[in-house]
Amino acid sequence: MNPFLARHPLIQHGGLIFLAQILLVLLVPLVDDGALHTPVVMYVGAIAASTLTVLLLGYRKPALILVALGGLAVVALLGRGDMLAIRLLGTIVLVIAYLWSSSLCIQHAFAGVIPASQRILCGAASFIMLGFVFAVLHTLLGLASPSAYVLPADLEGGRPARWIDFVWLSFSTLTTAGYVDLAPVGSWASALCTLEALCGILFPATLIARIASLPATPSTSQPSSTPP
Repeated sequence: MNPFLARHPLIQHGGLIFLAQILLVLLVPLVDDGALHTPVVMYVGAIAASTLTVLLLGYRKPALILVALGGLAVVALLGRGDMLAIRLLGTIVLVIAYLWSSSLCIQHAFAGVIPASQRILCGAASFIMLGFVFAVLHTLLGLASPSAYVLPADLEGGRPARWIDFVWLSFSTLTTAGYVDLAPVGSWASALCTLEALCGILFPATLIARIASLPATPSTSQPSSTPP
């Protein structure tokens, strides 16, 4: 058996990884209660989705590490979620979890020994993961610098930006759709949005080119040692 396949016996679960990301997107409006900060339920769902991704890709020890980090962050948020330092800690844990899981999923999407259907599913899941990665980065920057993003003054009485605004900003920027009211005004926020827009253009193009250049069904047979 190919050493890569032997190490990752669960690579046929690309559909579950993709489904987990779709469910996480649908969870966003369900848990939005108008609060400024990310609900604990959303933290739990995001940590669970990233942990499931790592586990399904065959990395058991990293999955346990993510469970431990996520559990500590959730306990801290439940206890002192009103403190800025605790919210920053929880957001940093989400950054680590999604950067880790998305990098592994991208690796599988570009791997030549993975069946084409699984590469496509992992690639689609990776694209959604990138949206959440940048959403967490936008949130982290918004917590560190509240003036980095602004909403129109006439929007809902001039309210401050909420966590869900950063989620929609991220996916609107990643897909280059532009359907969002939140706008970056600081130099770091503008640079982050520019980087995300570039990822939204270059990642699908690179993935499609990679998938098209690989055989539909990877060969697992050993080459013959006898000359023709």
